[in-house]
Amino acid sequence: MESSLLTKLENTSLSASAQLKPDSFGLLKVLGTGGYAKVFQARKKDNNQIFAMKVVKKPDNKIDENHIKDEIRIFENVKSRFLCEMVHRFETSKKVYMVLEFLPGGELFSLLNREETLEEDAARFYIAQIALALEHLHNNNVVYRDLKPANVMLDRQGHAKLIDFGLSKFNLAKGERTSTFCGTIDYMAPEMLKRNDSYGHSVDIWALGILMYDMVVGGPPFGGETEKETHANIRKAPLKFSKKVSVECKEVIRSLLWKKVENRISIDAMKSLDFFKLLDWEKLKAGELEAPFKPEISSDTDVSQFDTCFTDLPAEESPCKAVRLGGKAWMAMWVY
Repeated sequence: MESSLLTKLENTSLSASAQLKPDSFGLLKVLGTGGYAKVFQARKKDNNQIFAMKVVKKPDNKIDENHIKDEIRIFENVKSRFLCEMVHRFETSKKVYMVLEFLPGGELFSLLNREETLEEDAARFYIAQIALALEHLHNNNVVYRDLKPANVMLDRQGHAKLIDFGLSKFNLAKGERTSTFCGTIDYMAPEMLKRNDSYGHSVDIWALGILMYDMVVGGPPFGGETEKETHANIRKAPLKFSKKVSVECKEVIRSLLWKKVENRISIDAMKSLDFFKLLDWEKLKAGELEAPFKPEISSDTDVSQFDTCFTDLPAEESPCKAVRLGGKAWMAMWVY
């Protein structure tokens, strides 16, 4: 297989940053790591700008190479204030480097761990922002396929952005279907669990409902003691709510979590439900609403919102195995 992956990309809006190389950046902190990649906080040496840099070893087969190229295509062709931005990309003979905007507010996962549950006003804000992100992806023929708290990051102002398109399907138009089994078990839709079936953008709608439930109740609704039990719960178990969840909030979650795809609400229809009636969607889309949580950031390099199990690691590249995107290993390829 040819060593150059990025130069074979077609129909992208941003050419590979040919002048850049690994030593164009100084590695400051580890932000996340998985079996096949690392994400670093990095400083660009020529202008001192701070970025997040995702480093992954090149795959050794065509199928997995196409997954990497699809992720890059999504970063380059689908832009939104609710999606993490890729600023540069480059490669060596063995690795691909994606230089991303640094989001100092950390993961929504960390916020949920601290707060346990969110007040409904806060949940409304973040679910609405994430819904706009998914809507934009779907309108650009992308199904995200891995919505979960660890894949939602907060910027300096506390606004949400989706990261990591490693499991996303590029160029899947509305109404078209795919069949790859991938994602995070607790957030998988019933139709994805039918191994011989196919699915479309509906899996993201389901995951949005799981995330909203997670925010207001304190965990996903269908988790079991084993993976098999979780699968069974997703397919058959009824939704159960704590008493504190409002009728309006329950209506949204139930509408998103219909097990039959044809009954599941669209994002556009969701916006009209009573739970969102006081939300100004246009101001939200323009970034004009204040976030319910604003992280305390002391400097451009502050990583206090990230887990110390990552940031205490030595910030150095290390050998990583060739990526396998088609199997379970890809489900947790990296965390950032």
